Amino acid sequence: MDVRTFRAAYYGKRPLHIRREGAARPDILNWAGFNRALAVTPYWTEDSLKVYFKNRAALRDSYCDAPDAKGRAQVNPAKVKALVGLGASVVANYIHRVCPEIAVMVRALEQEFAARVFANVYCSFKDVQAFQTHYDLHDVFAYQAEGEKLWRVYESRAEAPVAPLPPGDEAEQWLIRSRGPLLFEAHMRPGDVLYLPRGQYHDALTGAQASLHVTFGVSPATGLALFKLLEAAAAHDPEFREYLPDARNEAELRARLAALAERVRAMLTTPALAIDVLNHQRGQSTLAPDYDLPAQAPSAWFTVSGNAQLVRRDAGYFIVFGGRELAVGALYPTVEWMLQQRRFSLGEAAARQPGAPPSELQTLLRRLIEGGVLAETAMQT
Repeated sequence: MDVRTFRAAYYGKRPLHIRREGAARPDILNWAGFNRALAVTPYWTEDSLKVYFKNRAALRDSYCDAPDAKGRAQVNPAKVKALVGLGASVVANYIHRVCPEIAVMVRALEQEFAARVFANVYCSFKDVQAFQTHYDLHDVFAYQAEGEKLWRVYESRAEAPVAPLPPGDEAEQWLIRSRGPLLFEAHMRPGDVLYLPRGQYHDALTGAQASLHVTFGVSPATGLALFKLLEAAAAHDPEFREYLPDARNEAELRARLAALAERVRAMLTTPALAIDVLNHQRGQSTLAPDYDLPAQAPSAWFTVSGNAQLVRRDAGYFIVFGGRELAVGALYPTVEWMLQQRRFSLGEAAARQPGAPPSELQTLLRRLIEGGVLAETAMQT
C-alpha cells in the first residue's frame, strides 16, 4: 500500500486492513521490548498506565501505591502482575516517551500528516474484550505486534467527533444500538496494520493467545484551532480592540457585528493567517533527539544592528527597518525573539521553532544580514 493510494482512497474516508503477507516484520515492539518499557518505573503512574477488567477500569488502589506529596500515584509492578494473573488487560499510554522504536514511528506519522500523534499499547489475554464497541476522536493506525486479535468494524461512523461520550452503561448501549451492520472483520496477525478513520465504530477480541498491539492516534488540527489563531490575529487589529456598542442599541450593535464578521471573513483568507496555520501544524510535531556528545559544535553568533520592528499585516509578517520592509514568513516568532536580544547564537535561534526546516532559518538569516538588520559577531567568552 503506497502512500499516494492510501491518501486518495482511504485516509479520512474508510477503514483498511493491510496484511503483512510475506514482508519482513518491522522492529517496532515485541514482548521483550514491552517489558523493558514497563521497567522504566518512574514513568508509569495512574495516568500513564491503566488496568481493565471486562470493560471496566480497575480502581487505582488495586494497582498503584499511595499518592505522593504531589498527588501522583505510582504504579506498583507486583500489583499489576497479580491483576494480570487474574486476566486483566493492561493499557500503556504514551509509550513512545519511553520506547525509542515507537517514537520513530510517531515522528514519521507526525511529519506525514502534519498532526499530533501518540502511541498506546494494549496487552490483553485469551478471549478478552477489553473495550466495548466505541469510536475514537482521532484516526487510528493499529499495529499488531504479538499474538492475534479479531477486530470488528461497523458501518456507522460518527461525524467528525471532538468530545468523548460520558462513561457508563447507557452510553455503551447507545453505541451498540447505533453501530450499524458489520462492515468487515480483520483477523490481525503480527505485522498487520488496521487503519480506522476518526469516528469509525469498532471493537476487538483477543484470540487464543496473549495479544500485544500498538495504537497510533493521529490528530490533525481541526477548524476549531482557527478560533485561537483568529483571536491572536484580531488583537493586532484596532477594529476588534474598539469597545462594542451598548447591546440595548440593537441596530448599532448589529451594524458593528456585521462589520466585524466581514473583517473575520477577510482575515480567514489572508496570507498572514495561512502562516499562522502552518506554524500551528508544525508545532504538533516532536523532533528526534540528536545528541552527539561529547562533540561540541561551534555556533555562529549575531547581534541586532538597529531599531527594527516586527509588524503583522494581512499580507504576512514583516520587519520594518531603515525605511524598508523584509518579509519573514513563518519564522516570525523567531524573528520577534531575535529583536529582543543583544546577542544570540544560531543554535539558540534554531531552538525557537524546532519544527521549521534548518534551511529556512539559514535563508532568513542571510537576508537579515544583507538587509542590515543583523550582523555576525564573535562568541563572547
